Amino acid sequence: MSTEVRPVRTENEFDRWSDALDIGFHVPQNRGDGRRRRPRHPDLDRVWAAFDGERVVGTFVSLPMELTLPGLRRIPLDGVSAVSVAATHRRQGVLSRMMAGEMAAARERGECVAALIAAEYPIYGRYGFGPATESAQWRADARDLRFRRELPGRIELVDADTALAEAPVLYDRIRAEQPGAVSRDYWRWAQDTGHDLREGATAPQDVLHALCRDAAGEIVGYARYRFAERWVNQRPNNTIHALNLMATDALYEARLWKYLADHDWVTEVVGPEIDRFDPLWRDLLADRRMAVAGEVWDFLWLRPLDPAAFLSARTYAKADRIVLRVQDKDGYATGTYAVESAADGSGECVRVQDLPDLTVPVDVLGSISLGGYSASRYLALGLAEEHTPGAADRLSTMLSTPLPPHNPMIF
Repeated sequence: MSTEVRPVRTENEFDRWSDALDIGFHVPQNRGDGRRRRPRHPDLDRVWAAFDGERVVGTFVSLPMELTLPGLRRIPLDGVSAVSVAATHRRQGVLSRMMAGEMAAARERGECVAALIAAEYPIYGRYGFGPATESAQWRADARDLRFRRELPGRIELVDADTALAEAPVLYDRIRAEQPGAVSRDYWRWAQDTGHDLREGATAPQDVLHALCRDAAGEIVGYARYRFAERWVNQRPNNTIHALNLMATDALYEARLWKYLADHDWVTEVVGPEIDRFDPLWRDLLADRRMAVAGEVWDFLWLRPLDPAAFLSARTYAKADRIVLRVQDKDGYATGTYAVESAADGSGECVRVQDLPDLTVPVDVLGSISLGGYSASRYLALGLAEEHTPGAADRLSTMLSTPLPPHNPMIF
């Protein structure tokens, strides 16, 4: 095989990697962006490429991130992104080799789990990733969006500089309290607010930013949005698109939705593409049918690399002990583990020689690890094997969470 897979070593190679990424993501007009993109990836050991001679034919990057677990402990996360393979080199094992190189490196760094957002569903199960959270895009009828109670919070429009100063701080507060949430780099906020522009580009003038403050003046919510104008029979039928919408709790989230719906000439509010699958604020509506979900999809995918460390870091819903056998064709997670939890929610996972109560593939472990999917579900599908009757139900209860895990950030 003539294709060489390794991390990028030089600035020139990074520029070629950047151009190959833009071609792979169907935006060849963005080529030449390497100099601006380079500060986002200071560690070139995490920037993988496939080289056919001088040509870059595969791209892959590992992002150092954090993941919030049930119990609200945050652990290091290997975030996989920027994956592409040139059309000329498909079906030649390029992605498999880049993935193998990075998973081995992540395990060596002590990162016990990897994550990605899957653009195409069938690909990543082959590498041990399983969907762990779901997302949806909500659409609300602004003409009759009434709530069952008065909503707290004061809304103010702010400029992009203020949004860049405040939104990242608010997000870090929110993700610290949300199992399934991942960290978000500052450059992404700069991009959202028009501060990280390609050469010759200008900041968008059609995007507005709003903050929500509580009675004490503390910032508790943020929305970034734009209008889409449409007239029907000479009457306004406009839409507001919320590009970001986040708040510290459901009441302030509802307040932001109400603010958007209160605009004159607006008949519909469309929420972020990666909102919660089942948002609490919708239960505050006088008529829940005024807000409906559009597309619902899998979002955050997890790939355990060290189950003992990963499952020891979270808390549990019930005291119990389950012996779990994990199957992993790539070997990182293969083994038999005792998952034991106490009445106070603390838990520990260790390797054992005991006979297993339950066997699961590593991708299924990724799916059930945050409580978004249950072991019982996969047992019913024939994707888990029970050796002790009732073990799947018991593990499902142990791993369950009061609210589903949610990741509000794409990477």
